[in-house]
Amino acid sequence: MARFRRRRKMSKMKNLRGNAGPAADRQVASAHKRPPAETLGEVRGEEVLLKAGALQAAIFNSANFSSIATDAKGVIQIFNVGAERMLGYAAADVLNKITPADISDPQEVVARANALSLELATPITPGFEALVFKASRGIEDIYELTYIRKDGSRFPAVVSVTALRDAQNAIIGYLLIGTDNTARKQVEAEQKRLDQRLRDQQFYTRSLIESNSDAIITTDPAGIITDVNKQMEVLTGCTRDELIGAPFKSYFTDPERAEAAIKRALSEKKVTDFELTARARDGKETVVSYNVTPLYDRDRRLQGVFAAARDVTERKRLDQVLQEKNVELEKARKAAEIANRAKSAFLANMSHEIRTPMNAILGFSQLLMRDAETTPVQMKHLQTINRSGERLLALINDILEISKIEAGRSSLNLAPFDLDGMLTEIETMFRIRTDEKGLAFLVERVGELPGCVVGDENKLLQVFINLIGNAVKFTQTGGISVRVGIHGRSGTTLRLAVEVEDTGVGIAAGEIGKLFQPFEQAESGKKMQTGTGLGLAISREFVPLMGGEINVRSQPGKGSIFRFEINVEEGREGALAAKAETRRVAGLPPGHKIFRVLIADDKDDNRLLLSKMLERIGFEVRAVVNGEEAVREFEQWRPHLILMDMRMPVLNGYEAIQRIRSGAGGNQVKIVSVTASAFDEDRKTALEIGADDFLGKPFREEVLLEKIKELLALEYVYADEPAALPPTKESAGEWLQWKAKAAALPEALVRQLREATRAADLDRILEIIRQLEPQDARVAAKMRTLADNFDYQKLLEMTAR
Repeated sequence: MARFRRRRKMSKMKNLRGNAGPAADRQVASAHKRPPAETLGEVRGEEVLLKAGALQAAIFNSANFSSIATDAKGVIQIFNVGAERMLGYAAADVLNKITPADISDPQEVVARANALSLELATPITPGFEALVFKASRGIEDIYELTYIRKDGSRFPAVVSVTALRDAQNAIIGYLLIGTDNTARKQVEAEQKRLDQRLRDQQFYTRSLIESNSDAIITTDPAGIITDVNKQMEVLTGCTRDELIGAPFKSYFTDPERAEAAIKRALSEKKVTDFELTARARDGKETVVSYNVTPLYDRDRRLQGVFAAARDVTERKRLDQVLQEKNVELEKARKAAEIANRAKSAFLANMSHEIRTPMNAILGFSQLLMRDAETTPVQMKHLQTINRSGERLLALINDILEISKIEAGRSSLNLAPFDLDGMLTEIETMFRIRTDEKGLAFLVERVGELPGCVVGDENKLLQVFINLIGNAVKFTQTGGISVRVGIHGRSGTTLRLAVEVEDTGVGIAAGEIGKLFQPFEQAESGKKMQTGTGLGLAISREFVPLMGGEINVRSQPGKGSIFRFEINVEEGREGALAAKAETRRVAGLPPGHKIFRVLIADDKDDNRLLLSKMLERIGFEVRAVVNGEEAVREFEQWRPHLILMDMRMPVLNGYEAIQRIRSGAGGNQVKIVSVTASAFDEDRKTALEIGADDFLGKPFREEVLLEKIKELLALEYVYADEPAALPPTKESAGEWLQWKAKAAALPEALVRQLREATRAADLDRILEIIRQLEPQDARVAAKMRTLADNFDYQKLLEMTAR
């Protein structure tokens, strides 16, 4: 019996060994020495025990586990190879020196003690007791703990604690088997991160779906709903739970068409703008436009379809409204076209009916003023008629121009012109008026200006005249400054900037808006009771037509600044044509060939005027009243030139020109289209159908004769020699002689000449000079030279008395 107890005790101590072999034998040698065998049975029993002990030692000394055995007080007695590897201690460093609590995270040990105290309702001391308390009570205990290595580094471990007991069931120690939990923790952390990422992604996706204003739905391949968003609930009046699992087609007025959308998306991979009518639980119907695409998982296995429906009910309503509006707009457009055609026809008639009699008034007054038998009193009356006619014509032209603009019939006539020459002409034109009012007047060229530009010279000049004329009209003290410069360049396109500044009465802020409206005037204009209110309206239309904009800044009592910019092209200096000198034609040279001129016009006054003008020069003239007679007379008489009115009864001028050109000899005759039309396209049309040139009514005699000269390549005899350029220097004595000779001229004519000069009325000036030729041809030639050079100041000095 004693022998059995000794063997049992030996076996138990073997189970506490931390190492098999010499190292383990050394750890337990002091506690036990094996007695010699006494019997064969005992030897065999010990072999069995040794085999069992060897198996336990192999397990105990595994390098994959930390096996730490302690005595009952917790002092480490065995520290296996796995513990050495994991914790970095040698067994000798810890045996009989420390407890497992000394290699554990102290905060975790305290936390475990507190937790167990609450769990088991008994005070537990932080330290080794907290690590083995459950095991000491026979409770299986496996927990996570952070071990601290010898180098201070930490790692998570899973520890299993077992109480070691003797034959009397008394605790003789504890066995703590631990595994390094680092890898598992990392896997768990990664899994946790992935799970969180998945939850975040699901939340993000769900948020996108729910925040979408479209009704979104997913189905399986059979068309059974698998998910919806809130908008789909609103569209159908059903909850998400009610919708999931139901057929997609059930919620539409045309189930077959809805089912077809699913099938089409699966076969064609995409369906866009597929319209369906959804029917809600309460019967409300909503037209929606569906976009449907197949839905796949990450392995590209088909899961069903994803569909988004947009409510297009409002869009449908707006489309219908838009269609109705388009119909209305089309009707309005057609009505506007009819109105514009009517306005164009009215303008054409007005232009013809007003300008035609004006042509006779101005033309016959010119003829009478050239008649040597005209008395001074008659001459004065004729000048009044002519001057009033010119002013009336200017007013008519303004009215016709604004009407052309409103009818969209105004266009640009681009040609090279002398910009610097225009500015000089403007300066001369307004110098007399500003001097008479005692106003300073400056035309300033800012920077270098090109000599030649390409643009619409007449429209630009009209804008200058309108703006400067207003400035002079409304300025009583101070002056007017005109600044012209190039504001920018893009290739050959120049940005011409113009400012007209005055120190006049100014314009109230509330009145600026109506300045550019036709027939509207500011209070200052109404008080002066002058003008038509068309000048600025025309300027506002001309400037945008030339690629620019016009604006104004003004302060009442301080003055105004009108500014505009337009586009012009830089031209070649050689492209400028020399301006013809104004010379009075006396007739054709002696021995000249006979030139036959045919006049076709339905107005008696016009035929008579043209006949008188041409017969005086020496042309042989015939006149007819319509286009048909013009064609017949051409075939019989073979004129060298035809002056063809374009608006005539029976056969108009356009058709007559075409018939003449298509007949025998029709290409040899020169044809001038003569019309009172205010439209530029009429000129283009006349030239396109075969006219050689165009003459607008009313016209000046010298313009008509110059066109005839160019077309027939003939020469005239002039009443005076061509005006010579003024000498660069003239002595005081010579100038006094000119003044003395001018003082001998008739006082009435000289006074009229001075009035015309102050008004800068060049045509009137030249007419009066022609009347002075019989008195003194040399003095008249000198005056003509000054007038031709716009030297009005010198002309006033010459005629001063």
